[in-house]
Amino acid sequence: MLSRYVISQVKHNSFFLVGLVLGLWVALVAVPLEEDVASCVESAASSVTPTDEFEPHREERPLGPAGQTAGRSVQRPRYYSTELGMKERTSEWTSRCHGLASGRCSVRDSGPCAVCCAAGSLLAGALSSQAALGARAAALNRTAARLQPALRFFITASALRAAPGLPNVVGFTDTREMLKPFHALKYLADNYLEEYDFFFLVSDTSFVNARRLTELVSKLSVSQDIYMGTVAEDDSHYCSLEGGILLSNSVLRAVHGELDWCVRNSYSPRHHENLGRCVLHAAHRHCTSALQGETYMSMRVEAEDGEAGGLTPALADAVTAYPIMEPDHFYRLHAYVSRVFLERAKEAERRLREEVWRTSGRHPRHYRNATWPGGLRADVGLAAPAPASRFDHLRWTTFNATHAFLPDDLHAVTALRGSYRDALQLVVSSVQAWARARGAGDCDVVGGAWRWEPPRGLYYRLLLRRRGGGGLRLVEAARPLGAARLVPVPYVTESARITVLLPVALPVVAADDVVADTLAFLRRYEAVCLARDKNTALLLVLVSEAGEAAAGQAAALRDAVAALAARHRGAQLDVLDAAPAAAAGEGRAAAAALAAARAHVPRDALLLLAVPHMDFNEDFLNRVRMNTILGVQWFWPVPFARHAQFAHPRFVDERGERPQQDTGRFNAHAAPDAPLAAFYRRDYDDAEARWARAGQGGARAAAPRVLAAALRCVRAPEPGLLLAPRAPPCRARGGGAGAAALRCLRALRGRAGLRRLNLGARHALARLLLETQAERAR
Repeated sequence: MLSRYVISQVKHNSFFLVGLVLGLWVALVAVPLEEDVASCVESAASSVTPTDEFEPHREERPLGPAGQTAGRSVQRPRYYSTELGMKERTSEWTSRCHGLASGRCSVRDSGPCAVCCAAGSLLAGALSSQAALGARAAALNRTAARLQPALRFFITASALRAAPGLPNVVGFTDTREMLKPFHALKYLADNYLEEYDFFFLVSDTSFVNARRLTELVSKLSVSQDIYMGTVAEDDSHYCSLEGGILLSNSVLRAVHGELDWCVRNSYSPRHHENLGRCVLHAAHRHCTSALQGETYMSMRVEAEDGEAGGLTPALADAVTAYPIMEPDHFYRLHAYVSRVFLERAKEAERRLREEVWRTSGRHPRHYRNATWPGGLRADVGLAAPAPASRFDHLRWTTFNATHAFLPDDLHAVTALRGSYRDALQLVVSSVQAWARARGAGDCDVVGGAWRWEPPRGLYYRLLLRRRGGGGLRLVEAARPLGAARLVPVPYVTESARITVLLPVALPVVAADDVVADTLAFLRRYEAVCLARDKNTALLLVLVSEAGEAAAGQAAALRDAVAALAARHRGAQLDVLDAAPAAAAGEGRAAAAALAAARAHVPRDALLLLAVPHMDFNEDFLNRVRMNTILGVQWFWPVPFARHAQFAHPRFVDERGERPQQDTGRFNAHAAPDAPLAAFYRRDYDDAEARWARAGQGGARAAAPRVLAAALRCVRAPEPGLLLAPRAPPCRARGGGAGAAALRCLRALRGRAGLRRLNLGARHALARLLLETQAERAR
């Protein structure tokens, strides 16, 4: 029965069932069975906004037609002090620093410089009216000119008449006199809250002692809330506006946030009560006249017979004086206060003169500060001026009797040698003589420090101990610079002809390297001199030893010079032979080459001693012509020498490329017999004659002989002269290994020759040593 029923239903609904099957098949074919889960997760994650607002995000924006990115542009301050909110002193006030040459001061200074510093952080405002602008307010503006340009006058301008176009006058259209102080505070907070540390508010009926006000502000710290002035007679909490109100930046900021409350609760006809109530509510501060060890004082001046009365010296110590109604009274008070300050300055000058004369006898011999004013000279015993920045700070180098500690950035301890030791002994002997002359007896130097000041000289601080027992005593000494003089130099040009003298020493061993360097020098000479600078001549001197190998290498060099002369017709290229030097070394080879070439060059010829492994340019040749003057001076350049490690295959950076830093140095400790020098032959002949008369004879190098002449030596780093990396120093003598090479290296180290070699930077050599040891340990 059931089967018959099912078959009957299928027959009656066959079309429906066929359509259902087809629909399911089409759905399975068209829709994938699995979806990309990762893409769904990424899309969901991208739709979620990050919650960390400090995390940086990359934002892609298309470029507009002007090359600027569309959207909001972020403007960053030019100076970090602006972004950090650091308030700098204005240049207008630093230039008014009472004629101080430096114009620099700090809040810790006192005197005129403190007044200057305070003016840069103080903004003053006076409540006035339109009727008083031409009379009383004008007098206040002139007598308080020390506060300019940080001085403002606040008036109530009528609706029909605009405020006068004066630079420091601010007009308010609100005619309610009761709200004028709050309009002034709002103006100061909106425009100058981030620029000034202190704000001073006063009435135009008060005389302002600007010098005393700025001096007071310079001694107050802005880190504390300040509501300072003279307490009003009718109220013990509020400061009188006639006596002046001094507010700190933090107090004005708090008042600015509660201005709405202050305006709603202003019901008193007296301004100081409304202001005091506002400050009490916003900053919770009462008026005080003494804070941080400083006292705020104002004086009431009674009018007598129409003139300002009560003129006493105490007015110079008061910040304000009131009430002053007539403009002439402002000028009289200002003249009187200025006279008091002038008398005080003269008295201080007299006391300082007496103190200087009383202490001048304690100064070292020939260096007594007898001139006036003494404060303008940073002499021994006087405080030196503060440096402008940390880069101008000169450091002291400590020392004892034998060594100097941290003399530079590269050495921790260095023995005192040469001129440093001689200068120290001279200073110590002078100080000991000075101590004996004053009954101190013989003293020994325990330690000390020196400081070099280029404009003045060397300053010393010596710690002395009396022999036989006694305390320590600190003595300051100085070695001032001598009088500056101009050195007369003859007029020279770049038209002199240079004769390049190239000595080539051909030993039996390692001659291949010398020949390779010489051939490379000939190619550089052709590119620089023969192609561009044709005002040169080359004289190649072969200093060779006897032997077939040396003869073969000499023949190869002669053929190279002949080929070069064939390519450049008219070029002066000569090859000479010289007797072998008595000992090895480039310096003695140069001396032998000079002896052989003397007969082939004229007496007024400009000689340039060269080495085969040097590279140069036209600028170097021009400096040779300008720095070498006949009968006056000779040129001894300091070339940039490549480190020997530069040719090592491990001398690469992290990317496997040649590094661009620490590839060499200007080696100022080169041997004095180095042949790199430029001089005239006539000067060299005179120097050699002087050398022979002194009985020093012998086959010495050229540089020591010229040094013995009465000529100036110009020695300076030469960026246009480059020396290629050199081979190991003891390879020719010991074969590069074994006991002979070890003895050679020890002898070289004993003669302090390692510092003259350009082996490489210390950190690079240490890394190479560690890597080599690690490879050998495997």
